[in-house]
Amino acid sequence: MRQNTLWCIILAGVLGMASLALGQDRALQQLIVGKKHFWEARFDEAATALKEVVGVPNVKSEYLFEAYLYLGFVLTRQQAPASDANEAFEQAIKIDPKRKLDELVIPPDLTTRFNEVRDRLVGCLHVSTDPPDAKLVIVMEDSVIYTASSPALLCELVTKNYEILVTKDGYDQVFQPLQLSAGKVDSVAVTLTTSATAHKKGKRIFPWLARGGIVAVAGAVIYTTVLQSKENGSDALPTPPSRPAR
Repeated sequence: MRQNTLWCIILAGVLGMASLALGQDRALQQLIVGKKHFWEARFDEAATALKEVVGVPNVKSEYLFEAYLYLGFVLTRQQAPASDANEAFEQAIKIDPKRKLDELVIPPDLTTRFNEVRDRLVGCLHVSTDPPDAKLVIVMEDSVIYTASSPALLCELVTKNYEILVTKDGYDQVFQPLQLSAGKVDSVAVTLTTSATAHKKGKRIFPWLARGGIVAVAGAVIYTTVLQSKENGSDALPTPPSRPAR
């Protein structure tokens, strides 16, 4: 009986994965159809196909971005209320705030409308460091969003709170809020202090402890430690301590 239950669980998992794969394939097919109909000016058919993509459970983010983007294009061409087209663009931007449109392909009026919506939601920050080539880890709450190397241009939604961890071998870490302004590209320069100098002067402090960011920085530090281990060619992760002898 227990073995049958186990096989049922395994079978359900396999069928679920197969169903998910079929759903992704269907979403991709409808996305291609929707984009094709748009460029053929068959806007009603395009909208129908694109809305089917949006309705697929757990659809890949890149498919979902394209579906909402082209749905915004369709609604614009259909002269739907501006709020409807803008809502579609907003959904796309929330999925990928860093994405910019290819202005050589997309007509100017559509890129202008998309960029107007994006400028209300997204802010960018150009981060440089002294010394350069430091690792930038962008954190939101207790999750690592992505990493980059300085100098870098970071673009994110201004409606969320981010923090940035700056690390480089031989230097103290810097952890601070990531300040973004909607529709603007600001700049910030971070100067790192060598660890030896910081220890001698007694200036090794951790300001995020006072701000309650312990969970975020712990996750970011662990992430960078594992990442550096992999970059050095090691796949080994920390193992649990041995069980104490009785």
